Amino acid sequence: MTYETIKCETKDQVLRLTLNRPDVLNALSAKTLHEIHDVARAADEDDAVRVILIDSASDRAFSAGIDVAYVKDMDAFGSRGMGQLLHRTFLALRTITKPVVTEIDGLCLGAGLELALSCDFMIASERSRFGLPNIHRGIPAIVEAALLPIAVGIQGTRELCYLGEFWDAEKAERRGLVQQVHPADELSAAVDELCRTLASKSPFALESQKEIIHKWLTTDLESAIDFSINTVGYSWLTKDQQEGMDAFVEKRPASFKGE
Repeated sequence: MTYETIKCETKDQVLRLTLNRPDVLNALSAKTLHEIHDVARAADEDDAVRVILIDSASDRAFSAGIDVAYVKDMDAFGSRGMGQLLHRTFLALRTITKPVVTEIDGLCLGAGLELALSCDFMIASERSRFGLPNIHRGIPAIVEAALLPIAVGIQGTRELCYLGEFWDAEKAERRGLVQQVHPADELSAAVDELCRTLASKSPFALESQKEIIHKWLTTDLESAIDFSINTVGYSWLTKDQQEGMDAFVEKRPASFKGE
């Protein structure tokens, strides 16, 4: 299928979704958000896909944020609708059953940062910078910026939201915003290795684990623990669970078939 603002390719069980508006540093338009949402939902139903990788066609940015030219003249109802669309897209990335990896090289700002935060892994180059410059435009950070207190604590969240200053990659890694930082010329190889590792895991186990972590984030402690206890039985219904246990006993690598 052909898209206007993204590119997609599936290889070795990894769907690569490339943000493809380099002329505007991958600013997120309504079209882009709809296309990301639709691809993520379709990939979730595709047994040929085990991992989703989101990267950028720009050599300067992962995404510079919302498309200001598109939203600047909206009325209050229009801006509310845009916020709802952002959330619907980002929530899809958080709740689909498959792990989502972001490859960040350059600017990752505003709604672009919220997009990355909604994914399971944020892997960045040393030249990347992160921030919420919303405050400079006279508006607060909203939507999936709500994940920031979990990622970087309340003080880091206040710093990003109130000041609108950028964090470099070293600070982002130190504060727990990203999992890994690599030299730019080593970034793609590191991301590919992570995707291969994820694709080698049991898709059923990953699905359950992602759902459990979502419950940990969105429900009270006892309910989340109870959900995880009940969910683990699902694994015992799969051949992957038996393969994993047999591989451990036989001291060999497991080979998961998604069965």
